[in-house]
This record gives sequence, C-alpha cells and structure tokens, in this order.
Amino acid sequence: MGATTVKVKKLKSEELKDIVTTVRKSLAIEAEVLGEHWRECGGIKVCLLSFEKYYFRNGSYANLSMMFMEANGVQTVDCIGSGGGNGLLNLSWGANRNFARLGYEELLKLGFEEDKEELEKLSLVDPVE
Repeated sequence: MGATTVKVKKLKSEELKDIVTTVRKSLAIEAEVLGEHWRECGGIKVCLLSFEKYYFRNGSYANLSMMFMEANGVQTVDCIGSGGGNGLLNLSWGANRNFARLGYEELLKLGFEEDKEELEKLSLVDPVE
C-alpha cells in the first residue's frame, strides 16, 4: 500500500467555502463523505475533507483526504489518496492513485494548477500522472 499526493494552488477568486461545497458535491457521486472539518486562525482558513470509496478490483476501501487552505490571497489544496491495499502483500492496484486523480481533476475544473515546487519537496511521494 502507498499514498499518492497532489498539491495545487490558485489565486483567490471565490470563497473557499464555495470551492469545498462544489468539490464535496462532485466527489460524493463517486465516494462517501466521511467528514468536513473547518478551522480559522490568524486569517488563515483551513478545511479538511475526507472521502472513502470501495474498489471492486482489489476488494478494499481507499481514502481521499483533501486539505484546503486559504492564506494571503492564495488557495491551496493537498490531496492524499491512501489505503486501498488488500491481500498478503497489501497491494492497492492503483486505487489510491485513482482516487487522488478524481480529486485533482475536480480542482483543475475550478482553475487550480499543480504546485510543482511543493511536489519537488516531497521526493518520496508518488506523483499522479
């Protein structure tokens, strides 16, 4: 089993709450929403959104955690697809990568772009391609 991380960013163009609502509704078609948690401190807004999806190909559940953050006029989202492993070797057969891609594609539709600088810092993380 492993994890796939995607980082995206864009300049603030709409309220973070509206972005979270749009992503939540869109991904709820594919997966179950496990939780939505908001925090605000010093003008920084953060929302943690978590999903779970069953993958028939490997007979297990995968998780997608999305951390939305807005600070200094920039909105960023970290998408982490994890779990999905099954069997003696705990192989996910790409379930976590697929789940991270679903979140990533929804964010691209909303005008986000891949944050390559942040991804380079995560040299051990498997990028979504």
